[in-house]
Amino acid sequence: MTTSFFLTRWLYLAMSWVYEQISRLFGSSAASMGHGGVVVVLTIFIFTLAIRAATSVGDISSRKSSMKMQEIQPELNRLQKKYKDDPQKLNIEQRKIMKEHGVSTFGGCLPMLLMFPLLIMFFNAFRAWANEQMLSLVIALENGQGLEMFQGFRFLWITNIWRPDNLSPGGALMSAQEFWTNFSTTNQIKNFIFYNNNSETLNEILYKLHFFTVQFNETGAMEYVYAADNGAAFKVAYEAFVRPITDSMPKFYSMTNGYAVLPLLAGATGFLQSFLQQKMQPQTAQNNQQANSSMKVMMYLMPLISVFFCYQYDATFAFYWTFSNIFALLVNVILNFTMFKKPKTEQVEAKAKA
Repeated sequence: MTTSFFLTRWLYLAMSWVYEQISRLFGSSAASMGHGGVVVVLTIFIFTLAIRAATSVGDISSRKSSMKMQEIQPELNRLQKKYKDDPQKLNIEQRKIMKEHGVSTFGGCLPMLLMFPLLIMFFNAFRAWANEQMLSLVIALENGQGLEMFQGFRFLWITNIWRPDNLSPGGALMSAQEFWTNFSTTNQIKNFIFYNNNSETLNEILYKLHFFTVQFNETGAMEYVYAADNGAAFKVAYEAFVRPITDSMPKFYSMTNGYAVLPLLAGATGFLQSFLQQKMQPQTAQNNQQANSSMKVMMYLMPLISVFFCYQYDATFAFYWTFSNIFALLVNVILNFTMFKKPKTEQVEAKAKA
């Protein structure tokens, strides 16, 4: 995590700080009392609310753009009739009018597109957080407190909140193969903030587990390096190392970590949010075929993407995605009844006078 994109690093550090502050409210025994998962979810909720509050500015801008589109739609219709045989000229004139009135063709789907960088940042931050929790569990296991810490990872139907909420057998704990791949190949354990803060302790533990071997550099200093056997010895040692956890739960390695509730919730709330957002657009804005087509693609694509990612990756990320969808839905409803209520009322009154 030390070499990650700086915004992702800041996000991770900020979430960790908030997590620590909330943990203090529950007391030092929060994990043993089963509150660890609750504190994580509260932290995610707070950050999702903050991020959504910031991105609501883009939602408001999008709605204003839609309202302006509604105002200039009659003029756009006249241009379509005037230049029906000259599509190139029609496109130039339409863009000119839209630019004069500050209307964006893709204003309706722009906020959704802006969510992609945020999703990537949160995805990386949550993965780093989950990996560092696994390293914390390694130290706790060495100190004989691993089972107590692991019990604090539970939240409602999810055995381990730092693992995916899915139906994969044995998904409640990181396997030896996944640990080796994740920390020696994919992310490199020495890049993690937690490792650098606890390198001496982790080096000793991982050396005993054959994850590291020792070599001496040119200056004679001792260095811990990854084992050259592709983790063969480590995988055997790891199984014995996590036995205090696995032996405490019947058929642990055959049990799933959840019931895939969060991935389905993420997909359902994402679809509902996109569907309502499109329906709440002014009718004339919906007639803009280019914008409408783009929004329809996003309406069906984003829920599928959310189910795919939330099924495979940590439940923490799935909680964020679900909360984010719910907040976006509420914002859309509020904006619809505040920003569009007056224009619709004025339209009804104008028709009545006519």
